[in-house]
Amino acid sequence: MKTTLILGSTVIDMIVRVPHLPVTQEDINTRSMTMALGGCAYNAARMLRLFRLPLFHCSPTGDGIFGQITGKLLSEEGLSPAIVVKGWDNGCCLCLVEDSGERTFLSTHGAEYGFCEEWLADLDSAQLDYVYVCGIELEEPTGLAMLKWLREHPGPQVFFAPGARLMHLDSSRWQAIEACRPILHLNEAEACWLSGNQSVEAAARTLRGRFGSAVIITRGELGAVCCSADGNYQALPGVKSEVVDTIGAGDCHAGTVLAGLKQGWPLAVSVDLANAMAARVVARPSARLDENEFRTVLGAWRQKIGKDLPGNGKCGIL
Repeated sequence: MKTTLILGSTVIDMIVRVPHLPVTQEDINTRSMTMALGGCAYNAARMLRLFRLPLFHCSPTGDGIFGQITGKLLSEEGLSPAIVVKGWDNGCCLCLVEDSGERTFLSTHGAEYGFCEEWLADLDSAQLDYVYVCGIELEEPTGLAMLKWLREHPGPQVFFAPGARLMHLDSSRWQAIEACRPILHLNEAEACWLSGNQSVEAAARTLRGRFGSAVIITRGELGAVCCSADGNYQALPGVKSEVVDTIGAGDCHAGTVLAGLKQGWPLAVSVDLANAMAARVVARPSARLDENEFRTVLGAWRQKIGKDLPGNGKCGIL
């Protein structure tokens, strides 16, 4: 099986639970404060790791205090920083989680959002099947170098998650990523903004026509819709869950879809499992699932669909 390249950040999430977002001059007490590894690319990569699928997460780490904390937390997972950037620290993300479960991010970017083509000099792109890219990385100054690398290595299929700051990408970067004909993974608000449509189905079909590949649009508790590269549109229902917080749910969904496609599953089947995984993520106070939770969701889902899928024996899970 070929390797999936994950381009993007591993960042420290400082998760602060509050009754509501503070307003100017308000003084409120927090419910709690915790620290964990996060970052869109890290969260997506973790799902591929749970499936025991081959990947390379090209995620730089600085050598300052936040970089050292990141390295320590990675080592506790049996991982090592892929690239250590000397003389530069990592940033962090302050995640404010309200009682409703909705989250608001205040981010400081550092070494984790950089990219250098030299980091991939020894990587044989012929051995890659997919490249995951997040829009937050493309927004950075080094995003131009990332787009250049993608343009010069057209073999693997690009899987693009634009993210909530997609409106900050300039037209030249949109044109460059559009030329890669990526699979798109985004939420309903992002899809409607990018397509100029109010209907989720119209948005999916418009984006499929514009980018020339499959489109996946998440809809929270309503599940998700997908439109394949050949124009087949399907809506997949959500899984009921009590929302604790929504941090990482979209990244988990994207990583699960990517894991399914990597194993040769149909798009709709991959999205259906992603709905189940994301529903479990929002029901717990963390952006990620542990091994036992992952296996529980996967086992229940396999019983529901009641059929074998491609990939048996290839990843050690199915």
